[in-house]
Amino acid sequence: MRGQALDLKAEETAIIMVDMQNDFCHPEGFYARNRERMMSIGLVPELVEDRIGTMKDLLRAARGAGLFIVHTQIVRDDDPSHHMWNIHKVIPRTFQAVSGASETPLIPGSWGAATHDELAPVAGEHVVVKRAFSSFYQTDLELMLRRRGIRTVIIAGTVTYACVLHTAFDANVRDFDVVMPSDGVASWAADLQDPTLRIVDLILGTSVSTGELLELLAGSKVSG
Repeated sequence: MRGQALDLKAEETAIIMVDMQNDFCHPEGFYARNRERMMSIGLVPELVEDRIGTMKDLLRAARGAGLFIVHTQIVRDDDPSHHMWNIHKVIPRTFQAVSGASETPLIPGSWGAATHDELAPVAGEHVVVKRAFSSFYQTDLELMLRRRGIRTVIIAGTVTYACVLHTAFDANVRDFDVVMPSDGVASWAADLQDPTLRIVDLILGTSVSTGELLELLAGSKVSG
């Protein structure tokens, strides 16, 4: 911890597993298949896959503590005319890099859009399907959290500097306390991992190791 004690109350804590979908984190997913395009702008797809084991440990602990568990899935339109590179005049480099691919990632209902088997939702867990980086934007996530009296969100998943960070910002402005497991979030850009965690520490909440979270969750269970 960075100067403060973290006290998690299981009844008031949720974990949001952001976008751990096959196209992002499976070796046969879209971004792995287009590794050369990603590498051309300095992004390494397998860095996400490497964090699955740690995320699995965190998810198991959250289930054991009885936390409210949310899985998010970002989806894209299968109509090429609706792709970002056909709508925006200013196209971010990641989207430029894959714009020439022969297929579209994250199509609703596809294997690529589904959550990786190692982290798949189980009965009773909430799935948020979204079309933007933030898990809160135009979804029912805030409503689901409020109804359960959630005050703190643990945000894990991918990509650290993109959907994870967007979700953290939106959680903070909605007055949720934000906790981010430093090794339970994954980034395609290794050089952006620590700076993103520093942003979280400075203005959004706190980042802690998964090991510390596992210890806290082991001693924090939903009563009743």
